[in-house]
Amino acid sequence: MSIRAKGISWRAGKRQILDRVSLEAEPGRVLGLIGPNGSGKTSLLRILAGLRRPDAGQVEVDGEDLRALGRRRLARRIAFVEQHGATNADLRVCDVVKLGRFPHRSPFSGWTGADEAAVADALARTGLTDRRFDRWQNLSGGERQRVHIARALAQTPSELILDEPTNHLDVHHQIGLLQLVAGLDVTCIVSLHDLNHAALFCDRVVVLSRGRVVASGPPAETLTETLLREVFAVDARVATSPHHGRPHIHFLPFAKGEIET
Repeated sequence: MSIRAKGISWRAGKRQILDRVSLEAEPGRVLGLIGPNGSGKTSLLRILAGLRRPDAGQVEVDGEDLRALGRRRLARRIAFVEQHGATNADLRVCDVVKLGRFPHRSPFSGWTGADEAAVADALARTGLTDRRFDRWQNLSGGERQRVHIARALAQTPSELILDEPTNHLDVHHQIGLLQLVAGLDVTCIVSLHDLNHAALFCDRVVVLSRGRVVASGPPAETLTETLLREVFAVDARVATSPHHGRPHIHFLPFAKGEIET
């Protein structure tokens, strides 16, 4: 199942946040969205998830205009994990994950074996089976993030969109989560700050800068030393890792007086 953006533009007041952005997430592959802070990543993801309408351009899912899908079909197909998901209710972990099943149920339908299986699988995949009866308010920020990802997986989507999903997670869970996402049989679009994570786990990357696409393609072709210098303002050396065969970025320290405040 593919997602395609064509000429997406969006403004917030007088500020141009996205300027004629086009991209395509290929079926069953992981597309990484990277760029400096303020480049428009979150705004673009919300448009791709159908949560915000662009001022110009359109989003297509399998060639069909996203706006024609309707809320219920859209909720069944696309799961969106926000960067700072929250809830004020003191629910149990399993109750939060169960929310992912709502798009698949009618108002008067009972809880089914398929619902229970989807929730159990989502909890297991995110390492939360033993925490299923814990209270939401007692969880750490990283644990809450994993619960939101489990909720999205319980939705059994065809497309999964994640905005900085590794925020608040320790290194072990960062790697585990991205390895999980990369192994899913769904179309994934994920925004990331860690460029080495993008190089290791994404099939393709799209680089945003000031609301425009400045590069796209496989990480090995896209994450060049020149791009890192021009877009991210860092000096680095890129080499193929002997451990996993993917690009690995070796960042170099700033010279004295180079750091901007």
